[in-house]
Amino acid sequence: MTGIDDLLVARLGGVVAELAGAGVMVAGAWALGRIAGWAGVARDDRVRAYLEAALERAVDRALGHVSAGGGATGEGPAGEAVSMATAYLRETVPQALKTLSIAPDTLDRMVEARLAARAAGSKPQRPSVQP
Repeated sequence: MTGIDDLLVARLGGVVAELAGAGVMVAGAWALGRIAGWAGVARDDRVRAYLEAALERAVDRALGHVSAGGGATGEGPAGEAVSMATAYLRETVPQALKTLSIAPDTLDRMVEARLAARAAGSKPQRPSVQP
């Protein structure tokens, strides 16, 4: 080889090595992003399961209180049960509500749905959580 060929090979080798290094970095960043995404999904599933259990407890407590005749708020038994259950949830699982970005009106609808399911004699289907 001549001096020009050696110089060309050296420069091209450097460029190829830099491109390969950049490719490895991009692949690594992509893999880390995927792993972080899977971890976030698993965490959200655990938070949802925790919130589902808290919703059941809240509805149980509210129905027990209303059926025992405790506290008259003037909004009727169903409205009172919703208010009591949502207040219980805001006090006991505020971080879960924040993590899942559940607005107050959404929380009311979730409690109302569980109360309606109880009135119909069935429990709402819970999402299954994979370990």
